[in-house]
Amino acid sequence: MRAYLPLVLSELTGVIAGGRLPQRTGYAVTTALRSWDPAADEEDLEFEAMCQALDAARELGAGRRVVASADVRDSPGTSQDARLDDVLDVELRDVVSFHVEEAEGAVGAGYDDLLWYDVTELSELVRAEG
Repeated sequence: MRAYLPLVLSELTGVIAGGRLPQRTGYAVTTALRSWDPAADEEDLEFEAMCQALDAARELGAGRRVVASADVRDSPGTSQDARLDDVLDVELRDVVSFHVEEAEGAVGAGYDDLLWYDVTELSELVRAEG
């Protein structure tokens, strides 16, 4: 399953050093999310899950928000939204991409201004922002 994990930019140095993402709750296309709009296509549902992860990143502290997209084992979702029940332990090798907000924003904003980075660009991203 594709999961979206909330981060802040300052955490990416630790991701490189440790070879894994910080353990935290992820977001994905859950049964509950599908029930919001049964006619929605998969891409729209994945975008909604990513937006919920971006909003959750605000709780992690100041700085530009980041969403890591990773392929993980299936995990049950909550009964209300895209949030997964399990805390995920994701190795860097399972990450597909990083989505970084262009400028630090508020919850409910910045969805259309996410910059996409392939996982192979992580070191360059950290260097550029450092």
